[in-house]
Amino acid sequence: MLYSRKMAHVCLLALASMVAAAPAAWAEGDGGWWLLDSGSWRWVDASTETPYAVAVFGGEGTELNLSDTLQKLFDFQGSSDRLLAVSGTRELAWFRDDLSIEAEAMYGYHYGREVYHEVAATLYARWHAFPWNEYLVTSFAVGVGPSYTTIYPELELQDDPDNRSRLLNQFNLELTVAMPHYPTTSLLVRLQHRSGFFGMLGGVGDASNFLTIGLRQDF
Repeated sequence: MLYSRKMAHVCLLALASMVAAAPAAWAEGDGGWWLLDSGSWRWVDASTETPYAVAVFGGEGTELNLSDTLQKLFDFQGSSDRLLAVSGTRELAWFRDDLSIEAEAMYGYHYGREVYHEVAATLYARWHAFPWNEYLVTSFAVGVGPSYTTIYPELELQDDPDNRSRLLNQFNLELTVAMPHYPTTSLLVRLQHRSGFFGMLGGVGDASNFLTIGLRQDF
């Protein structure tokens, strides 16, 4: 019991320290928001910076699993499954000028073999520091989060038909490139993957993979 009280006291002190480190006023005014930047909070002026982004993208599914899809990326074997999606992104944190953390909400419309809908919420780590950014502004992101479909897609059919789930884990790999004179408008290429997180969700293994391309606008 004494140990539990000590642990609770430590947790409260840690929470108090985090609150103290946060901005004293969370509403500086309209047109901006607070951002965690390299361990300290700063105010982002939305008129001069671009903490938000929207993207529109689409592509095709494949019958291959994730590892085979990555190996045959330049010899992509598409299926009759199609995806058209829109997403909205908000920056949450920066570490130096190299790495940003972002939260994304996505809606996807699937058609072709079957028609159904998908919604997802994904947390991304995005790397920005590339040596050729002076000539081609580049970022690479890895995202993980829950994804829900309105049916059990045939593309995600497992060896055991009892292993299925509409709610799965989404794991995305995304590359963006932009011209230096227009850094807020990017060409986006994304490999969008759904799986059961090593079988923990409905016993599902590798479920589906879509290779997509689109445009991302920061604002």
